[in-house]
Amino acid sequence: MAGLAKTKSFMLSAATIMIGPANKLHQLNPQEHSIGLAKNFQMTADPTYVELTQGLNNVTVMSVKNSEGLRASFEVYEYTLRNLAYAAGLDASGVDFDPIDTIWVTASDVQTNKTVTVASDITDSLQSGDYVFLQNGIDDKVHIAKVATVEYDTVTTITFAQGYETPSSEDVTFPAGCRIGKVKRVNVGGSLVQPEMGVKVVGLLPKDNAPFTILMPKVKITRGLGVAFQTDNFGNLPFELTPYAGVPGDPFYGEYGEAVAILFPR
Repeated sequence: MAGLAKTKSFMLSAATIMIGPANKLHQLNPQEHSIGLAKNFQMTADPTYVELTQGLNNVTVMSVKNSEGLRASFEVYEYTLRNLAYAAGLDASGVDFDPIDTIWVTASDVQTNKTVTVASDITDSLQSGDYVFLQNGIDDKVHIAKVATVEYDTVTTITFAQGYETPSSEDVTFPAGCRIGKVKRVNVGGSLVQPEMGVKVVGLLPKDNAPFTILMPKVKITRGLGVAFQTDNFGNLPFELTPYAGVPGDPFYGEYGEAVAILFPR
C-alpha cells in the first residue's frame, strides 16, 4: 500500500568513524583507527548548477551540475591526543599520536626549580626534547616542562630545559609525591601542510545489525577544533569533512575514479 514501509532498513544509532592514511583506506578498522565516541554523523550533498536561460523572462532551458557540495559532519566527544591533532588539521595517523596513559610519581622535591627524580621505572620512556607535566595533587597547580636531559639509574633524574623551570612562587610548589607524566605538543595554526586522509564510516541498522558502510577515499578535515569547559553539557569537537574527487595518481583512482564517497548499503 502506498506510503507504507517496504523494508526494515531504518537508521538509528551512532556510527563508528575511522580516519587514517588515504592509501590504507581498505585497512581502516575500529581497533586502530576509530576516533571513539561520536554522535550525530550526517553526510549531505548540496549540489550547485550552472543554468542557461533564454528570452525576456529568462526561462531556464538547460542546467549542468558543476559541484557536488558533499560534506560530512559529526560531533567527537573524546579529547584524545589524536583527535585534537586531527581537529587542528594535522596528520595524526602515526604512532606518535598514540594515547599516553602512564603517570608516575616524583621521588623528590623539584630542585633549583628544574631537576626532579622519579622512582618509577621509566626506562626509555623519556628523552631529550620530550614534554612532561607536573601536577601537585589533583588540582590546577600544573607545570608544563621540556626535558633537557634524562639520567637513568636507581632513580631517574629529569632536568628541565632552560626557560621551563618551575615557578618560584611559594604558593605553587611541586614536592615529592607529585604526579608527572609525558605529554605531546599539538601546534594549532601555522601549518602549511594540509594532509589528505581516508575515512570509513560504519553504522548498524537496528533490525539485524546489518552494516551500512561509507568510504571516502580522499578528504580533508576542514573544521573540528573546539575546546569548551562548560557545566551544562559535555564539550565536543564539531568535525566537518570535505571529500574530494579522485585524480590520476591517487591511491584508489583506478578503483573509484572521481567518486567522492562510496556507499555500501544492503
